[in-house]
Amino acid sequence: MPTWAEVDELAGRLPGAERTVAHDGSPAWRAGRHTFARLRRGDDGGELVQVWTGEMDTEAALAGRRDVFVRIDTFRFRVTMWVRLDRLHRVELAELLLESYDIRGGPRRRGGTGLADLLC
Repeated sequence: MPTWAEVDELAGRLPGAERTVAHDGSPAWRAGRHTFARLRRGDDGGELVQVWTGEMDTEAALAGRRDVFVRIDTFRFRVTMWVRLDRLHRVELAELLLESYDIRGGPRRRGGTGLADLLC
């Protein structure tokens, strides 16, 4: 089960990704000027990662997994999710980070970097 250290490892492999600090002082990753991964804390103090997607039906699609996807906010053009790291598999974390990186930084920034590159 991943931790924030694994988010750092995976996000650090993405072209142009930069480790930064969010306005509240929590660790985050950005692509260009937009954050694509941010550390949050659950009510129990557990590590959550905040990511974004362009899939507007995400809340309905993940209704059966609210124990993992603890917060889903749908906005006009994108959706943000707070996801329990301790309940994800590494592959799923990598998929969420790639999707968030693309929606926040643009898929052209990523070039040919794909899931296999992150998991090697």
